Amino acid sequence: MKAIQFTSFGGPEVLSYIDLPKPSPAQGEILIETTAIGVNFPDVRERMGVYNQKETRVGGVELPHVTGLQVVGHVVAAGDGVARAMIGRKVMALMKKGAYAQFALASAATTVTLRPDADDVAMASLPCQGATAYLTLQASTLLRAGESVLVHGAAGGVGSLAVQIAKALGAGTVIGTASSDERRAFVRDIGADLAIGYEDPNWPRTVLDHTQGRGVDVILESIGGDVFEQNFECLARFGRHIVFGSTRGPGNPIAPRRLMTKAQSLTGFYLPIFFETPELISRALAFLADRVTGGSIKANVATVLPLSRAAEAHRMLQARQVQGAIILDPAT
Repeated sequence: MKAIQFTSFGGPEVLSYIDLPKPSPAQGEILIETTAIGVNFPDVRERMGVYNQKETRVGGVELPHVTGLQVVGHVVAAGDGVARAMIGRKVMALMKKGAYAQFALASAATTVTLRPDADDVAMASLPCQGATAYLTLQASTLLRAGESVLVHGAAGGVGSLAVQIAKALGAGTVIGTASSDERRAFVRDIGADLAIGYEDPNWPRTVLDHTQGRGVDVILESIGGDVFEQNFECLARFGRHIVFGSTRGPGNPIAPRRLMTKAQSLTGFYLPIFFETPELISRALAFLADRVTGGSIKANVATVLPLSRAAEAHRMLQARQVQGAIILDPAT
C-alpha cells in the first residue's frame, strides 16, 4: 500500500510517499481501505517533533511514523472481538495514528458507520476537530439549552464546528471571535449571533453589552496570552471556562481563588485522553455524522489533494493559507 511516513523530525520535506505492508487488525480493531483522509495541526506537530519535547508532557512519537488521526473508508477486515458484519461498511474513524495510508487500522470503538450515500470528503473533515468541539460542550461541561457560549478562534476548524454544535444543542446566544473582517463574516454565516475581534482590547465589554451585562455561561478558549485573562471579565456567575488550546502561549498563572468570587470553573481539554473513554468519542462521531447528513451542521472543506502531496498540505496548513479542512485522496 502507499503511505506517508517520516523517519526523522523536521519540515514538510521529511514526509515520504512510500510503499508499506498492509497492516492486519488486532483484537478490537478494523482495517479500513481509506477513501478520504483528514489533515490536522496535531499531524504537523508530530512531524516537527513537538510532542517529543519534555515540556509538552504529552508523550512522544516513535520513528518511523505514519501520522494522521481521521479517515473515511470501507472496512475490509476485522480483528477478534469485532462483529464480522462490520466488513463492507462505510465508516468514519478517529485514531491515534496511521491515517495517511491507503489502508489504516482503527479501534472499532472509535468508529461509526456512515450511510452509503454519505459524502466521504465532508465526513473526513470532522473527527478530530468535531470531536473536540462536541466534547468540550458535552463532556468538559454540559451545555444546557438557552445558555450563552463564547467561542474563540471561531473561524478555525474546531471553532467553526463549535459554533454550529452549540446552536444545534440549543444555545441561546453564541458569540465567536476571529482575526479579520472576512473571517468574522464567515463566523456570522455559520450561525453566530455576534462575531468580534479579540485584537480590540475592549472586546470583553462588547460581550458584556451583548449579554446585558451578565456575561457568557461557557467560554471555549484556544488563544491564550492576554486573551486568557480577559475571558474572566465577561464570564458569568457559575460560568465554565474550557481551555483546549493556546496559540499565543499559556499566559500568566491564575490564582485559583479568583474562581471563588463568582463560583466559576476552569477546565482543561486534551482529546487523546478521551481514547480511554471510547464511548464518548463514538457518541461525538455519531452526533457529527447525523447532523452533517441532516444539514444542520456544515463541514467546511477548503481543498482536496492527492495523498502523495501531503507535504504540500502541511505547508498550506502551517501558513494558514486555507479556511477549512484539507483532505487527502489516497487514490492519487
